[in-house]
Amino acid sequence: METRIRIAREAIVPGLLAGAVGGILIDVYLLIVLVAIAHAVSLVGFYQFVASSLIGRDAYADPNTAWLGLLLHITASLAWGVGYAALAAQNEQIRSRPIVSGTVFGIVVMLAMQLVEVAANIYTLPDTFGLANALVAHIVFFGIPVAYVARARLSRS
Repeated sequence: METRIRIAREAIVPGLLAGAVGGILIDVYLLIVLVAIAHAVSLVGFYQFVASSLIGRDAYADPNTAWLGLLLHITASLAWGVGYAALAAQNEQIRSRPIVSGTVFGIVVMLAMQLVEVAANIYTLPDTFGLANALVAHIVFFGIPVAYVARARLSRS
């Protein structure tokens, strides 16, 4: 029990930092691709979609729900970061291979978020672009950065 508490304590700061970095990077990437380049959604619509995972399609009725979506996205990114750091703190294999572990982690996060969408009844089957974009976003701009930041911060502990 003491070991778990120690690992949790060691993982909180590295995990929060890793989750913040990953959350910022994935949002910047998705906003550039989906809002600026593809014009698939507006900035407000992007975060309303995130909010819809909690409150359903009613999120699109009020633009202010975008703030809820932003808060949810920040919270989820931080939680995923702490979870990854806790695993990495316990396992040298995870820490020593950030590209592999970050790739696997990114895929796990993407699939878990898809399940959230299914549970919220907002899931739509992605086309090829949507799937490729989601994989790039979650692996390159979330999973791998989280792995590198967590590794760097955990090695300082």
